Amino acid sequence: MVGKIIVLLLRLAVAAVFLYAGVMKIWDFRHGQSATPDFTLAIQHFEILRNPDLPVLLAVYLPWLEVTAAITLFVKRLALGAATAVTVMSVVFLGAIGSAWARGLDISCGCFGKDEVSIPYSSMMLRDGILLAAAVVLLVWEARRNRALIPNSKAESLS
Repeated sequence: MVGKIIVLLLRLAVAAVFLYAGVMKIWDFRHGQSATPDFTLAIQHFEILRNPDLPVLLAVYLPWLEVTAAITLFVKRLALGAATAVTVMSVVFLGAIGSAWARGLDISCGCFGKDEVSIPYSSMMLRDGILLAAAVVLLVWEARRNRALIPNSKAESLS
């Protein structure tokens, strides 16, 4: 019972972070316009992607993936896929921030939209590390839950 409550709280927290982050990258509520151009620039400042079209594609589609993953964390049939998506995204975000920090780049990560307060790299790494830990817990929980739902094919074939 306690485990289910903890998982629910983690699910709510991870979903809230990804939903907020995605929405803030899609729409600039302060100026009433698309936030995609600003997020494209934030991606370009990481200086990771060599193809000039990739930052635009990421800026358009990544926020929608974040929003979709956040919502589908609460759909039983889709929760494992959503947990996998948020885990992979968290690893990528952590890697991108770590790479920028290691190269001494002065960036705003763009994680929560254009008006995000600039925070030190160590704080971004801690925040994303905690998010990754929560995502991994959800991933393991969902993988175990799904494994329990799948009948053991070896045991059935022997009977």
